[in-house]
Amino acid sequence: MNISKSNKIQVHYFFSDNSHGFDAVVRNECEKELLHIFHDIAKTLDIKLLVQSEPPKEGGFIEFWKFIGENSNQVTIIISAIAIILSRKPVENKKLTELQIENLELENELKRNELKELHLKSLNENDIDEKLIIKVVDLLSLNYKIIWRRSNFYKKISVYKRINKFSSQRYYEDKPIGNDREISRGDFHNFMLLSDELPESEMREAKIDLISPVLKSGNFLWKGFLNNEIISFEMQDNLFKSMIQNGEMILNNKVIINALTTQNRKIDENGQIKIIKTKVKLVIDYSINGANHITTGGQNYLDNK
Repeated sequence: MNISKSNKIQVHYFFSDNSHGFDAVVRNECEKELLHIFHDIAKTLDIKLLVQSEPPKEGGFIEFWKFIGENSNQVTIIISAIAIILSRKPVENKKLTELQIENLELENELKRNELKELHLKSLNENDIDEKLIIKVVDLLSLNYKIIWRRSNFYKKISVYKRINKFSSQRYYEDKPIGNDREISRGDFHNFMLLSDELPESEMREAKIDLISPVLKSGNFLWKGFLNNEIISFEMQDNLFKSMIQNGEMILNNKVIINALTTQNRKIDENGQIKIIKTKVKLVIDYSINGANHITTGGQNYLDNK
């Protein structure tokens, strides 16, 4: 079934009373999250997009957003995708899925190829059907930023107690297209992520130039250079830690460890992934003044590898 042309989307906030006033701060926060969703979708699909706001209307609080792109077919695809993403209840809603985590920046070759195969820049009006839009939405749902921004939006309208329902609808000029997609207040939580923290990253090898190892026992953080940045990290290799604390190594300012590391990450308020903790699980080898030494644990790791 072909998708009807659209160039606007209406968002409608339903209030529990008969007034039409909208707290300016809350409205601004909601607009910010919606605009991020619009632009992250366009960026993911590699489509240039201009979004224009139109004067709000009463009836609760109604806003129209007009989309201007390189051609009308691309605009129809984006608006159709936005309407589904804002209203389709996620199957897994409490945390980012493993697939979203693996595709954090959505820049790997596989995703580029999938996007290329959709031929979004060369489609004509008859090519835009439900099957294509579902493929587009599935691809967009792998972008953690879109899912995270949607979560933020529903958190903000959930906190504002006067809003008891939210809906979105596609428009072509002043004509409504398709159904009005309504989400009741009781369903807002289905779209929210419970945490902005991401699961611990997979282990990877990293070379850390030690600045200050910890010479006393306790849960103190070590410091070192990693990728030309100073980091604090937790040394979890107890054998290597004991070697340092027992004085079995003669330390100087030219100690470099090659280690298996993991990282704890979270999404900051701007939607960027920040590292909040680095952990050294195993020191594979270390060098002092350029002389390399393999640890017992490191030798076992290399043998198994």
